Amino acid sequence: MGINHVLFIVVFIFALLWFGLLVEEKWSFVQLGQPADRSRNPGARLMSVATYVFGQKRLFKDKYSGPMHFAIFWGFLVLTVGSMIFLIRGLLPAVGAPQGTPAVMLNVATDIMAVAVMIALFMAFYKRYVMRAKRLERNFDALAVLILIAIVVLADLSIESFGIALAPHAAWAPLGSVLGHWLRGYGSVVDQRGLLVSDWVKLLSLMGFLVYLPYSKHFHLFVAPLNIYHRNLEPLGRLPGLDLEDETAESFGVGQVTDMTWADLMDAYACVQCGRCTEQCPANYTQKHLSPKQIMVDLRHQLEAVGPILKKPEARRTPDEQALLELPLAGGVIPAEDLWACTTCGACVEACPVFDEHVVKIVGMRRHLVLTQGEMPDEAQLFFKNVENAGNPWGLGLDKRQQFAQAMGIKDLSRGDTAEVLYWMGCAATYDDRARRVAEATVQLMKQAGIDVGVLGERETCNGEAARRMGNEYLFQMMAQQNIETLNDLGVKTIVTTCPHCFNTLKNEYPAFGGEYEVIHHSEFLSQLVSEGRLTPQGGEAVSVTYHDSCYLGRYNNIFDQPRDVLKSVPGITLREMEKSREKSFCCGAGGGRMWMEEKAGTKINQARTEQALATGAETIATACPFCLTMMRDGVQALGAEDNVRVKDFSEILAENMLPLVD
Repeated sequence: MGINHVLFIVVFIFALLWFGLLVEEKWSFVQLGQPADRSRNPGARLMSVATYVFGQKRLFKDKYSGPMHFAIFWGFLVLTVGSMIFLIRGLLPAVGAPQGTPAVMLNVATDIMAVAVMIALFMAFYKRYVMRAKRLERNFDALAVLILIAIVVLADLSIESFGIALAPHAAWAPLGSVLGHWLRGYGSVVDQRGLLVSDWVKLLSLMGFLVYLPYSKHFHLFVAPLNIYHRNLEPLGRLPGLDLEDETAESFGVGQVTDMTWADLMDAYACVQCGRCTEQCPANYTQKHLSPKQIMVDLRHQLEAVGPILKKPEARRTPDEQALLELPLAGGVIPAEDLWACTTCGACVEACPVFDEHVVKIVGMRRHLVLTQGEMPDEAQLFFKNVENAGNPWGLGLDKRQQFAQAMGIKDLSRGDTAEVLYWMGCAATYDDRARRVAEATVQLMKQAGIDVGVLGERETCNGEAARRMGNEYLFQMMAQQNIETLNDLGVKTIVTTCPHCFNTLKNEYPAFGGEYEVIHHSEFLSQLVSEGRLTPQGGEAVSVTYHDSCYLGRYNNIFDQPRDVLKSVPGITLREMEKSREKSFCCGAGGGRMWMEEKAGTKINQARTEQALATGAETIATACPFCLTMMRDGVQALGAEDNVRVKDFSEILAENMLPLVD
């Protein structure tokens, strides 16, 4: 056994042990989190890995970065095969190199991927340091990884070329054979030394890369596939519950990293720090301090700061360490202003290539602020008070829904009527005059199609959606239980609603509390009636329309086409899409309880979205949500465009183009 062989074994074992200890330490930190079942439906999970890890589907949304990352990922896999052979031969010199056709195939694949990876590395360097993309940081870590990958790839090619130079009859390689023929002219002594140097450069760079990864954000290369496999398969709009009856609980919500689940903590290590989440965040776009990426980074830093302390016996902890443990995440590690700036639109979650869940963590910390610390904006406190005392955010009486039923000539279930379909009005359609016109248009269309429809009348109250996302889980559960008791008592089976927030809550969150119903958004319902020929719009004036996707209808519940189908069914309408539409739609600014709170920093989100709508040149902005309708109308007025642009719910446009209903 030669000195080179001994040194090879020592370096390999040392690096492997070092890497293993670092991974074990980080895994022990992840295990500090609360239990979570992420094992169900393994078939769907494996399909996620195939689609989003091997297929890199989410990354291809970016036409520049998608191919770049795809080349690096697949190049990494192919070159890993060669690296494994290299390590095996280094540890066991008696093992020969591949021969014949397999060797040629491996050489061809290696050379092709080496070129592809080098091009991709150049693209990555160019984007980060020349284009200076705003979302990308320019630091030592990013540059070091690019350099290490380049050294590994070039060392591979060097080993192949010197090997062919020393063995003329070795397996053919597209690049290696050409370079090997040239290197042969320097003589066997030079080629042998070149091969030896290349071997050591490859080993040291490969082992250095392995050891450095756990210290780097590029540790996601190992964690991301695990994170994607264990991703949350529940609907995006279904927040995890909170056991408010747990008498052993000393606090509620996420106050410390240990209040999160192990899956939440693994998100922190899976984070790529690519900044896609922050780039898509409407709050950050409008100059608020909130950065979803920074929340993930701060979470990881806090986990690694308190992890070693938590593993110590309490008696051995210093006062400084104990103070660090007592520092709350909400309002301590993460500024409270950042948490309250979030609209829970889900754009960050949709953009994340490794399926990190930012919104769940933000709402969890809001819960701690509200339920444990008792800290919240004044507007939130007023909202909670009105909902708790009067059953709606305005603090008004419950007879408005009865008046609506009487005016529209439909059934009122609170007075003993029964109906095939319940129209859930929601607070906006009940108490906001402009939103009520949407409710009137929708009910008019349902009556015209012969639908047996009624409302809950005075028995309908706020569904609690905004309270939940503002952190008041107690108020949400109280409202949910009250409404579910009413719905079950009246035997309700089918619910139609014009509000995506009501729709998401009734459909995705009420089942956890015993409320199982068929819940349909009015865009789905009206689209079906049009497709069945039960509603046939007439020709109207030629008008251009741009449709704004509601976050809770589109991103949260994948309803994109139905409102558009209704608009397209109206003769004379030309649909113009905004640059940010469908999955990439920009929030109106009302979600997450922001409808009830003032924006005090930066520009207003609704104005930013309205500018995007006005850029299409459309004469009408169509919505499918009462909150979006309000925010877009306010945006049009603030920008002085109310004389040129109208804002309407898509159902109003359909109703305007129907023959009048004759009773």
